Amino acid sequence: MLIGRIADRIDKFTLYAIASAWMMIVVVFYTDMSVTPLWLVMIVNVLMMMGILSRMVPAVALTTAIPDLADRGAFMSINSSLQQIAGGVAAAAAGMIVQQKTDFSPLEHYNTVGYVMVCISLLSVLLLYRVSLMVKRKLGEKKV
Repeated sequence: MLIGRIADRIDKFTLYAIASAWMMIVVVFYTDMSVTPLWLVMIVNVLMMMGILSRMVPAVALTTAIPDLADRGAFMSINSSLQQIAGGVAAAAAGMIVQQKTDFSPLEHYNTVGYVMVCISLLSVLLLYRVSLMVKRKLGEKKV
């Protein structure tokens, strides 16, 4: 609710970029941690989820502004399907990156997943910037 109110006050892309930067910083810290006390893992996990979930509100607000009202339901169905597919592909890719030599050895290359996530997040910021421009253009045409 708080993020929604902030998104209404400031530019949605700006909020997305700020939340993405926050998430990228915390993800790199999270994936580079070694043996860590549970309480610290829980705090960092909450901070990471704040960044991840704070990106959702402005992203959904921007992407749903693109289709016309009559097409919005179909758009949301396709969008949801693509998100589910992307989640599966991401999990499979992370599973191929992270290795464990034995059942009792530590995970290897977990930090690589964090760096890949940062790269993909930077790409998402660039792509959402283009969406933001499209939405501003569309809203500008409606006002005329």
